[in-house]
Amino acid sequence: MKLSKNYKYIIFDFDGTVNNTSPGIYDTFTKVLTHFGVDASKIDLSRHIGPPLADSYTHLVGSERCDEAIKLHKQVYADNNALYNSFLYDGIMDVLEQLHKCGKYTLAIASSKFEPHAVESLSYHKIGKYFRYVYGQTDKRGFKEDVLRQLIDDNGFERDKCLMIGDTLHDVDGAHANGIDVVAVTYGFGKRDELVNAHPIAICNKPKDIIKLLL
Repeated sequence: MKLSKNYKYIIFDFDGTVNNTSPGIYDTFTKVLTHFGVDASKIDLSRHIGPPLADSYTHLVGSERCDEAIKLHKQVYADNNALYNSFLYDGIMDVLEQLHKCGKYTLAIASSKFEPHAVESLSYHKIGKYFRYVYGQTDKRGFKEDVLRQLIDDNGFERDKCLMIGDTLHDVDGAHANGIDVVAVTYGFGKRDELVNAHPIAICNKPKDIIKLLL
């Protein structure tokens, strides 16, 4: 399948789409939850890669302890160098290289990851050169809907020229809320049946499928 529409802006999610950050993130969540006396082994932590930390920790430890949990999460993530405990998905480097090289697209990141951590991860994996814009979670934006809206509005993106690529319902729903098209990938953290039922314009099972759609 190849998309019939001509896009200009390709907006990637990060965790679960470009980079498999699960080892470091799971370890961070586990240590934070243990601090609060919560047994992480009984929790599907994959559900908490994608939503804002405020949403996750409100659910996991309660609203009254949420701010403390977020502060500790960021501290543990940094202290444990969790970003180094991650790896790019097989084939994604080639995808970025080809999309960048063709000169047709402007590539951007819209992530629910804390923005400084996203920027640092891109640098560590030597893929920052492919992305003109990198937007992540800040104190003023957390949900994917908000991150996308800020990215689009700040930089004057035409919504009918934007395509989001992500692995969770947060990506699909965030794109729909902003009136832009979205492709869902199934190799990340999202559940395939949920993604299909959310009606993205296409499904990619492997990174190389993205190239088949766009080039």
